[in-house]
Amino acid sequence: TMAVPPKFMLRVIIAPEVAVKLTLTERPHSVEDLIKTLQEKCRPRLDYEFSIHYEDPDFDGQLCCLVDIEDLPEKGTLQVVRSEADNVSFESSDTEIIPSMPFSNHLKTWPDTFNVPNYSYEAEHLLQEGNAACEQSGRTITLTRSQKSSILESMATAIMNYKPYPTEKNIGMAEALVTAHPCLKEKASESGWYGWKWALQYKMGTFRSKLARAGCLEVAVNSGRRSHNHPDKDHPHQNVKKARRAEINYLPNFPKGEDATTLENVRLQLMQEVERSEKNLLLIDKLMQMTFALRRLEIVKENPMIGDFLNRWPALCIDSQICAEFHRITNINLRNQFYSGLDIHTPRLLNLIRQKAARTGKFSETLRAMMNLYDQQHELHADTKRTLILHGLPLYLREEEPQFFRVWNIEESPEPEISNTAIVVLTIINENSSSPMHFSPVSAAVIVEDQIVLGEINTFADAFVLLFGLVYVMHLDYPKKLVHTFTFIRKEVMGLEDGKPLKPCLNRLKNDLLLIE
Repeated sequence: TMAVPPKFMLRVIIAPEVAVKLTLTERPHSVEDLIKTLQEKCRPRLDYEFSIHYEDPDFDGQLCCLVDIEDLPEKGTLQVVRSEADNVSFESSDTEIIPSMPFSNHLKTWPDTFNVPNYSYEAEHLLQEGNAACEQSGRTITLTRSQKSSILESMATAIMNYKPYPTEKNIGMAEALVTAHPCLKEKASESGWYGWKWALQYKMGTFRSKLARAGCLEVAVNSGRRSHNHPDKDHPHQNVKKARRAEINYLPNFPKGEDATTLENVRLQLMQEVERSEKNLLLIDKLMQMTFALRRLEIVKENPMIGDFLNRWPALCIDSQICAEFHRITNINLRNQFYSGLDIHTPRLLNLIRQKAARTGKFSETLRAMMNLYDQQHELHADTKRTLILHGLPLYLREEEPQFFRVWNIEESPEPEISNTAIVVLTIINENSSSPMHFSPVSAAVIVEDQIVLGEINTFADAFVLLFGLVYVMHLDYPKKLVHTFTFIRKEVMGLEDGKPLKPCLNRLKNDLLLIE
């Protein structure tokens, strides 16, 4: 008799670039049983809390959290997603598995080296012959209007896979085009690609217009601006709603088969789940994933009051959902990247802050007091160092915003003073102390627009991390007096590069961090 083939053949991604094959003769009784089976097979690599995500055919293969075991495919790919609530030592060199993928085609940041795309068969043949002739005789080719348009269309499509509004630096990919195909070099320009750059920029404009008419939300949100027929509307080049902080999924389209009405019904279901005394976090994550595009449309297009927005989306007051939402927007794990990026620079930053504290001046005096308090600590563990760095970095950059770092002594007042606040990290203590920095607080909290969004946070550093995530989640401005500090954290700690050059003070700090003592 022939052997009965296994009913389930699954490829399970357990870490970046690490996948295992799992075969099952029958469907597990529950998701928990499947998790136990995976843990036994992959021990000790999966010795932590995690959820399982699968490629849902209803959403074109986008990853969704596996809540019902009946949704398990007989053949397909699963991904292990580490729980944000899992108590992980961030000093470890291990990388946490990123949360579920968002509904969008944008999955990468702009590459350091742009690879030109493939073109139509005619264009590829023409370029191949032209490059061969150029190599032999140095002659370039002359394109017809339709041939040039075909090449530009392919380039614009490739750009759109990363962002719809490329910067002038990004448009410099015209250089990559001429480098890959020397036969396209322009003799009239010194660089050889100046005309291609402007042709590509114009092409992106017409390409965005086509996408807006087709219903692409990321560009349609900027349509209907001032024109001959609508002279009172916004100028076409002012207040353009576009990604400015390296967001990958700034304004994605609705999932296939969904619209604002159906997603509003999902939102109402989500609110009911959040209000339960025993929350089903896996189901909440799945519903938040489904409604991501609706949330982004509200926050980008309508710019609502934070209190009103949180009333509609109370799940964003759960720290794990702030981390998940940040990942949906940037494709970066919030806590892992923040702590690993900060810890890499910590030894050098400590030395730089100590050197600055030894000088004269108002900022140096404040840093000196912080260093004295730091040196009095008996145990210099990771959170102690992070607290000092996050308090000292603004002063090192000659920035000061006393309203941002606030302290609440619960022995002195029953309620914190949080009126007239934009965004604040609140340290909660139960001792008499005039210091703005505390290494062992009772807890910490995050305040946005006079409202405590997150409370009972264990450490100051974790409160800062979650506040940084909220800046992206709620589309908030940086504190005006801490712009350099937040820009440094975004670019150098989080690796969220927007292509813009650093300010001189940040460039100096970046160079100082690279120096070897």
